[in-house]
Amino acid sequence: MACENIGNCAFASLISALLVFFGVGVYCGTLYRALQIFITQILEDIFGFNVPWLEVIQIVFVVIGVVMGLFAILLLVFGFLATGATRKNVYSGNKCIMGGRVSAGFFMCISYLLNLVWIGMLGVGVVPVVAYLMVSSRCDNSVYNKYQTGQVTCINLNHYGIYRNQSYIAIGQLPPGKESVCDPNDLRRLCDKIAEAGPLFCVACAGAIVIIMGMTNFLLTLATNYTRLKISKELTEYRDAVDMEELELNSRDGGSR
Repeated sequence: MACENIGNCAFASLISALLVFFGVGVYCGTLYRALQIFITQILEDIFGFNVPWLEVIQIVFVVIGVVMGLFAILLLVFGFLATGATRKNVYSGNKCIMGGRVSAGFFMCISYLLNLVWIGMLGVGVVPVVAYLMVSSRCDNSVYNKYQTGQVTCINLNHYGIYRNQSYIAIGQLPPGKESVCDPNDLRRLCDKIAEAGPLFCVACAGAIVIIMGMTNFLLTLATNYTRLKISKELTEYRDAVDMEELELNSRDGGSR
């Protein structure tokens, strides 16, 4: 009985779901905090301006993470339904088997597309990691090591592809804030905040990699379940044909007697 219950457990789907849950939790938590530091404590407090679309991206990434968690739960439920004796009980008739195959194919398509989305999000997440490494190197060489020497150094956001809102220039006004920081205290504070946010971006990328691993495992599991349901359909048709043949033979034997 215990072995039968173990056989009904969808271990592959369970492992995939755990990977996705873990990756989503790490990704959403670290990315939200890293963007919060970058938006409020770096751009607004130090440079004196904000980027509204970054706040939108902050919320969108969290929403995508929540959707991924819900989708992983759905795939986990389907994995349990299509595993072991549960598959025989749920997908027993031809229509049920066909519905299971259609569901497996649909989930495979959605999982493949979501996997591509997460690969793209991983590529986007590499950008702040590269920027963090560049600015961190600049801080180590020009700020921390030369903080006591009195040498003047500046960090300009334009050098890293970040610009203030240029729409103010079109109406004859200067955009709010500043593009560079030269004050030693502000530079030290900027580098401290970058040192705090940078590792969070790196961990967020690691979380995205874990999600991609989980979704790839889900794809393999769904393909396996699709094949099993297809074989179940063929076996069901074969058993129906054998039963019909036995019924005909029994009817003939009964008639001859």
